[in-house]
Amino acid sequence: MLKYLIIYLLFLIFSNISFAQVLQEEVIQNKWYVNASLGLQMSGIKDEDFVSTNYTPLFNAAIGNHLSDIMALQIGYKGFFFNYIDDNYKHYYYYLYIETVFNPITAFISSGVNRDWNILPHIGIGIFNNNFLHKSQACLNLGIQCNYSISHNFDISLDVSSIVGWRIYQKDEDIIPGIIVGITYSFL
Repeated sequence: MLKYLIIYLLFLIFSNISFAQVLQEEVIQNKWYVNASLGLQMSGIKDEDFVSTNYTPLFNAAIGNHLSDIMALQIGYKGFFFNYIDDNYKHYYYYLYIETVFNPITAFISSGVNRDWNILPHIGIGIFNNNFLHKSQACLNLGIQCNYSISHNFDISLDVSSIVGWRIYQKDEDIIPGIIVGITYSFL
């Protein structure tokens, strides 16, 4: 009788441990989040672009889903306008993108470990619509984001990224780098 009781207790312990691991993976893999950020952007990265009139506000909003503990997929919006040093107009635009967000820290540290910081490189593609030139085209979005967890659901983030394209506003390659600070809410 004692033998059966020990086997039963071991079965219960191991099944609970494995069930808890499956639940933790499912929570990570099916965690949705939204992000809203504000910051600054600059049209261009050449020496002549570093003038105060070339800086404009940047707004970014995104929604994403963790496909695994290492990778997430998000869609987002960037806007509203940028300045160009050859004229005094506000060049209104919107940029709709889809990108992959990587979390390389989880490859080295178990997801069960309590981490406050995350470094998240991201890369994606999108449609850049320049309202001033009445022109749309595909562009690349790439950057790196640093998140700090302030609670179980909320993170604050600092993101440095660039929209990279061809003939966005000039007649050659164009880069619109930006830096934004935001807040991310994760649904449970």
